Amino acid sequence: MQDQIYEIIDQLRKGEYPENKLNEVVGNIDQLVDEMDLEALFILGDTLVASGLHKEAESIFVHLNSQTSHDDEVLSYLVDILITDGRLDEALSHVNEAENTPAVLLLKAEIFQQLNMSDVAIRSLLEAKALSDDPILDFALAEIYYQEGEFPDAVRHYEALIAAGFEEINGIELNLRLAELHMHQLDLENAGRYFEMADEKFFTNDDYYRKALLEYQLQSYEAAKNLLNQVIENEPYYVNAYILLMNVHETEHELVPAIELIESYIRQDDTEPLFFFHLGRLYFRNGETDKAINNFSKAIAIDQDYDDAYLMLFETLLKSGRTEEAPQFTEKLDTHALSGESLYLLAKIEQENENDGTALVLYQDASKLIGESIEFYTDYYKYLNEIRHPDRKDILDRLIILEPDNIDWQFEKERYDEEHDQA
Repeated sequence: MQDQIYEIIDQLRKGEYPENKLNEVVGNIDQLVDEMDLEALFILGDTLVASGLHKEAESIFVHLNSQTSHDDEVLSYLVDILITDGRLDEALSHVNEAENTPAVLLLKAEIFQQLNMSDVAIRSLLEAKALSDDPILDFALAEIYYQEGEFPDAVRHYEALIAAGFEEINGIELNLRLAELHMHQLDLENAGRYFEMADEKFFTNDDYYRKALLEYQLQSYEAAKNLLNQVIENEPYYVNAYILLMNVHETEHELVPAIELIESYIRQDDTEPLFFFHLGRLYFRNGETDKAINNFSKAIAIDQDYDDAYLMLFETLLKSGRTEEAPQFTEKLDTHALSGESLYLLAKIEQENENDGTALVLYQDASKLIGESIEFYTDYYKYLNEIRHPDRKDILDRLIILEPDNIDWQFEKERYDEEHDQA
């Protein structure tokens, strides 16, 4: 039977699938119990896993597990197959029956992590570390802390691995991971140091983007541009790279290149409202009002609840003296979807258009959302005063609370009191 097992292994490695021979071995597996048989079966199980034949491999490793008092390697294969198949309860049952060796505790941690029980997984790994100084335990701890957002703890374990001479484990370049973590903690100096130490052959587009973000924050704008252009060349739909590169151009007052960049994205994808919003915003900054309004309109057409686009549209209409155009954008607008700031600007538009009833309702709705904005309440008070609305006294009182040292509000209060005393 051993010869047949090794023949099957050779065929599998050639990409063949000797189904009948394999079925014969699995069907008679209970008879394969001596050391040489078990050794051959282990190699067969490993080959089956490498070939993606997990069901057949499971039969092999279940038998091997039953024939050995304890073998970490056999148990690891079996548990990994069960985890891959989503049978976590079965995997945990096998692990709980085994002696608590470092390898078993590592398996247990992996299962608990899959069950979203990170605290228990960490306890298992710390228990394993008390038994062994295997670096893979530090790596497993670092990965869990990383996934859970516990960045200082993750940094500590990744740095311990680098100090021990490791730069890459399981395809993870540790310097790049540490650069990312230090970026999350806004530690730019250490982030830059780890980027410099990382082997560029491990860089992904995300790493180039993160390094570009670092360069931008360090005001190294040309370096940031070069990296972002590289990201976009590698991945033409990398949205964040376009937005960051746009920000770099804006920071350097390069509005035309920023506009051209956003237009280049829209030419390949005209379904993303974010890009029409930014294009409108850039045209507004560049004094091209018609194009700004047109792009805000496109953003809203794609996403009818896009509050930022409404906010900029209303600001553009107000500042360009084109408030009479507002109805074409607001006719079917559900104002309940707007923020307090957008309601405020729309109220000013309706005020400008002398639609007092609508303006009043919008001011009232905005006041419930906008918070303690002196600018808003100043305009709201002036409007209420203009239409002689009785609520102006309440808004004036609020302004006095917000700006107790503002002599104008004290004067307004005195004038209001005099008017009502005379009445």
